[in-house]
Amino acid sequence: MKYSKFTIKNFKGIDKVEIDLSNNRVITLVGLNESGKTTIMEAINLFYKMLKGDEPNESELKIFRPKGAGFSGDIEISGELLFEEDDRQRINIFWKKNLNKKTNLKIPEEFSYTYKFRFNVDNYQKTERTCGFYVKAETAKKYLVTANNPDWVKLITFIKGFIIPEILYYDDFIFEIPKQIQFVKEGAPEGTVIDTKNEKTNQTWQLVMDDILKSTNSNFNSFQERVVDNWDDDQSLSKQHLSEMEGALNKIITSRWKELFVETGKKLNFERIQLNCVPDGNFLNVSFDVITTTHKNFRIDERSKGCKWFFSFLLFTEFRKNRTKNILFLLDEPASNLHSSAQIKILDALAELSKDALVIYATHSHHLIKIDWLSGAYIIINEVLEDALDGSMTFPDKANIIAKKYFTYVGDGSGDDKVSYFQPILDALDYTPSNVEPIPNICILEGKNDWYTFKYFQEVILKDKKKYNFYPGAGVTKLWDIIRLYLSWGKDFIAIVDGDTEGEDAKTAYIEEFGDFIKDGIFTLKDILGVAGATEKLISDNDKKNICSAAFGSQSSIGKKVLNQAINKLLIEKRSVSISKATKDNFKKLFKFIREKQK
Repeated sequence: MKYSKFTIKNFKGIDKVEIDLSNNRVITLVGLNESGKTTIMEAINLFYKMLKGDEPNESELKIFRPKGAGFSGDIEISGELLFEEDDRQRINIFWKKNLNKKTNLKIPEEFSYTYKFRFNVDNYQKTERTCGFYVKAETAKKYLVTANNPDWVKLITFIKGFIIPEILYYDDFIFEIPKQIQFVKEGAPEGTVIDTKNEKTNQTWQLVMDDILKSTNSNFNSFQERVVDNWDDDQSLSKQHLSEMEGALNKIITSRWKELFVETGKKLNFERIQLNCVPDGNFLNVSFDVITTTHKNFRIDERSKGCKWFFSFLLFTEFRKNRTKNILFLLDEPASNLHSSAQIKILDALAELSKDALVIYATHSHHLIKIDWLSGAYIIINEVLEDALDGSMTFPDKANIIAKKYFTYVGDGSGDDKVSYFQPILDALDYTPSNVEPIPNICILEGKNDWYTFKYFQEVILKDKKKYNFYPGAGVTKLWDIIRLYLSWGKDFIAIVDGDTEGEDAKTAYIEEFGDFIKDGIFTLKDILGVAGATEKLISDNDKKNICSAAFGSQSSIGKKVLNQAINKLLIEKRSVSISKATKDNFKKLFKFIREKQK
């Protein structure tokens, strides 16, 4: 199964918020502190905990009421999921084997579950549960959907217990990394237990060891069984497992750490990670050691805060994702305490994580905004605080948290009508560059579709390694703010617009406004390539057909909207298609022109 949508109503400061995951594996919640990002994650986490039988008590439910006195109504949290083929197979096996049925079930596309907590003048009344699972036997005329049907109830219980993907909520990755993880050896006297003061932490990290082991072989589930219980009788087998686990750790963690330091130009003496196992009577103690280039050993818990954060993040995501399919990670302000270069690198780790899992992460850092994920980005605003974005401490007695999809936020004029394409992100984060912050030279484009097209041909088709810093505007007549911004910063830029009449008129208007400051910095496609039209004119009709077919199948149309959607899809997937020499030459000439202007 895969989560497709969450709807939250009257939860703390939320009036109504919908988070749609149906077309995105990564969802970014962008907003200032106190805007409501954490509240959204808390509601989703509560939904999952209740599915798994962890019911909040009345005191906890009162915490979830909207702020202010006298609330009467329903707090509501619902989730929608999509079935996949292997889910249908597992449900039908349960149906026939465990419930002794002869025919298969006709299983719908979607599954939904809703919790309603009813209050009357602040007093909790009751909890209502509604399940949307319209299933019936293939030969039956009526659906099973009724609480009085024991078979339907058993199916729901099975789905909740074994099919619905896990949701993991991490409000931080500053985990307490233990000096040692303690396991009880096989044959120890009955009643032998670890130090109760560290029991919870120890249990958490025992599961981490299981995750690392499972990454080496999906059939291995227990570090206790494969390593600890074999230590005295077959130590060579135990050490072989440890060696393979070290290989997995160094492939995922050490290689990423080295990449981070190489890209930032810093010297690194971090060589590899070693698992150190030491018998201690009835126990086997395990620790993570860092081996340096000078062959010195340090425990991970002795390293820097950034090192421990990065180590914990990858352990609790990359290795944890192997437990079940389509795990949903809720990450609240990941890497917020790390240097900007480390934050940027975390985006690569999130991209890798999203190949096998779903991710919702909250941020108020512009370094953690990935352009490719803007279609799944939400601007989170607490409207009560909208007049207090100066960073001062506020303690409102109520809140009104809203979440708007980024593209909707731009399109419906929630920001300035002439705002640059990314300005809502900067506005939402209250961002202003410092005097010493390096600001890149950019190539301003008309909009997001030009950005997708330029990036696709540069990175995927031509594999051009040059860094161009393309910047998508909000339309040919809406580049005023970004131009003013770069002029005020004293930074170089060029702008490229379509070679049609609208593009020519816009170019004239910008030059009339800014004169000599911009006349040698704004160009139309007609100026550059003699193309009296939009960017899609650079692509031959046959190439357009190949692009659309590759993305959506041979029966797809090749209109402008479909072409733009196809290019967007292929760019995200980094998937190349066959492109004619004429089309390639158009983009090669275009990129050569940009390079020469940005020297």
